[in-house]
Amino acid sequence: MRKEKLSTLTELLAQGRLGSLRERSSHIERLDGLLGFYLDQRLRQQVQVAGFQEGTLLLTCTNSTVAGQLRYLSRIYIQQLRQHAEFCDLGRIKAVIAPGAPSPARPAQRLRRLSPATAELLQALSEDLGGGEISEALQRLARHVDAAGGAKRGRSS
Repeated sequence: MRKEKLSTLTELLAQGRLGSLRERSSHIERLDGLLGFYLDQRLRQQVQVAGFQEGTLLLTCTNSTVAGQLRYLSRIYIQQLRQHAEFCDLGRIKAVIAPGAPSPARPAQRLRRLSPATAELLQALSEDLGGGEISEALQRLARHVDAAGGAKRGRSS
């Protein structure tokens, strides 16, 4: 038997830690929206506001290139963002790479392998040189034989 009054979901979300978490989340969404006005479309898709505390705006980025670009342009963005009341005490922008952020899909690059005939020529040239750094380098290069094209020589790493 239930003696307590039933609470609505909004009442539960407004209580204690959930309430402060909800307020912080909506604050970050507002800041993210303001930042979006100043970033170009490409950057906007790869940057999110993670927090704003003690004059430091923390941005998470999908990769190091975007983070570097934000660091480079941070002075310009600080001046623009300070025009808004939410960012009046903004002094620094810290751009970090989001942990576990999906990296942009890159086409798989297939390593090019040597034909068996080319590998044999390199091996013969290496033997003709009779030792030394160049000879060793040619031998290492000759080991990169196409496995489909012939017997692949073992690697000694």
